[in-house]
Amino acid sequence: FHEEFPDYRKDEILNSIKRGCNFMKRIQRKDGSWYGSWACCFCYGAWFGVEGLVAAGESVDCLEIKKCCDFLLTHQRENGGWGEDFTSCYDKDYAENGMKSYGDQGSGVVNTAWALLALSAAKCENVDAVKKGVRYLMERQLPSGDWPQEGIAGVFNRACGITYTAYRNVFPLWALGRCSEVYGKSLDS
Repeated sequence: FHEEFPDYRKDEILNSIKRGCNFMKRIQRKDGSWYGSWACCFCYGAWFGVEGLVAAGESVDCLEIKKCCDFLLTHQRENGGWGEDFTSCYDKDYAENGMKSYGDQGSGVVNTAWALLALSAAKCENVDAVKKGVRYLMERQLPSGDWPQEGIAGVFNRACGITYTAYRNVFPLWALGRCSEVYGKSLDS
């Protein structure tokens, strides 16, 4: 809206953007993550944190975005994916083995998609990690074109898990498209 109508309530809008950006920086955890209140949990929060800072005009080289990328890269699993579950929400701590019972070797397609959306919005320079995540999503896609339904991905009020069946298809597809757009042919090599 502000780009289309730059003079409309300009000072108020710019002040709101600045306050929102400062809020995002203030609530970032020391490990570089953000707590995701509406889904499981830190991969989701990382995606919204990075998207919010970028939308507010922060450089992808800012400290907060770099810290978030480091957080995500630290939690990437050996198979290229990311995985946490509902326990991250109520423990407020990244569930290292959260998807062990529901996903593939501890990774899940929805968490992996959220992590890739964050890393690609941040234009993460670790292309190998992004490639591994993309490969994980591609390998998990079913012959029908869907991705498997895994554990609970949505949450309400930190205590009520919600299965949004569309998440398993919407977010992997979005992440693959975004990664392709940002990284192009470097994903092929």
